[in-house]
Amino acid sequence: MKHILIVDDEQGSRESLRLVFSKQYETSLASSASEAMEAIARKRVDLVLLDVMMPQKDGVSLLKELHGLYPDLPVIMVSATTSVRPVVEAIRVGAFDFIRKPFDVAEIRHVVERTLESSALHRNVAILQTEISREFPVDNIIGASPAFAQAMEDARKAAETDATVLVYGESGTGKELIARLIHAASSRRDEPFVAVHCGSLPESLMESELFGHEKGAFTNADKRRLGRFDLAGSGTLFFDEVGEMTAPTQVKLLRVLQEREYMRVGGTQVIRTNARIVGATARDLRQAVAEKQFRDDLYYRLSVVPIRLPALRERPDDIPVLCRYFLNQLRRTLNAVATDFEPDAMERLCRYAWPGNVRELRNVIERMLVLHGRNPTIRVEFLPEEIQGTAPAAPPAGVTTSSLEDAVNRHERQLIEAALREAGGVQTRAATLLGTTRRILKYRMEKLKISANPQQGVGS
Repeated sequence: MKHILIVDDEQGSRESLRLVFSKQYETSLASSASEAMEAIARKRVDLVLLDVMMPQKDGVSLLKELHGLYPDLPVIMVSATTSVRPVVEAIRVGAFDFIRKPFDVAEIRHVVERTLESSALHRNVAILQTEISREFPVDNIIGASPAFAQAMEDARKAAETDATVLVYGESGTGKELIARLIHAASSRRDEPFVAVHCGSLPESLMESELFGHEKGAFTNADKRRLGRFDLAGSGTLFFDEVGEMTAPTQVKLLRVLQEREYMRVGGTQVIRTNARIVGATARDLRQAVAEKQFRDDLYYRLSVVPIRLPALRERPDDIPVLCRYFLNQLRRTLNAVATDFEPDAMERLCRYAWPGNVRELRNVIERMLVLHGRNPTIRVEFLPEEIQGTAPAAPPAGVTTSSLEDAVNRHERQLIEAALREAGGVQTRAATLLGTTRRILKYRMEKLKISANPQQGVGS
């Protein structure tokens, strides 16, 4: 039950408001600002009905204090004053609404109900945004390989324009993450980001989902329903797995991209759209066009700015950084104590092909923390069997086990030491010269026992 705090120095006013709301809500009474602050400190309050004219500390002063301490707590001012000034001041400070005495019971009930609904909506939006930010942390997109760095640079350039973008990449590479990055870095960042997962919507519902429908458009259409284009407004509309669209839907989307307008199902009004379109696909759309499975004109409309996300197996140097990032991100929520990976375990993780890409890697780290997170480090025996089996194969006859590895390590040492000498021992600068990150460079230096002092030589 929602809890309303009624603050008024007049006992009659307090009791009148309590009688109005006590059947529907839990109510508390306070006759002064100090009593009100004590009541809020004792128990959660969902809404405050606050009188303007009170001794010691007036309602507007208390409103300022509440707004500073509890910015999400909605306050409705109630007063018998006929002056406009306190009304304006209260709204300016942050009051949700202002009710004059003597109040109409139906009116004040309506205002309270509307205020509580609005407050709940804001909380839900904030929770949803937090969950989305946790799932799609656009400020923490990790990778330093040349192919991934190029994709990031292309995304940032695309964000500066309104051009249509098509993101390519295998499942799990982070296509929606890049789409959200483009949106967050664009001038549309304060507008909605609306996702359409094309592979999960049947053809019979796709048109209504995209464009909405009018009341009576079909059986069970008992009211108007807004579509994804309506919801996106001037924001970004993201079409995930756009290659799975059926031929009829491709025609409809092409028309919107060409004309920038659409009609709801069962409607006659033409609606203009200013939404920015970002598509994503794991399919080779060029091949799909050649095989007549995807319209060539739609392909060219979508692929104005193509961005390719490399598979995780194409960026092995990023794997240690991603492993440690997910370990640190997840260990807190899972109450795990593991803080690192044993070298052999990290080697197996780096050798694995990761068919599910970054999504699979994150799931594996989470699974290990759930099952073995009470251990200080992640060991080889904790890894899934398919990853444990990624040890190097036996060498051909006549080739020593360490010959290839030694040659690779010698070459890598030479590159790193040369970069350190040129950078004067500054690891961040050396990492830039090598086209990697300081964290990856530090990991490779520790593995190869390379001194941070370029003058000390190998292994010192």
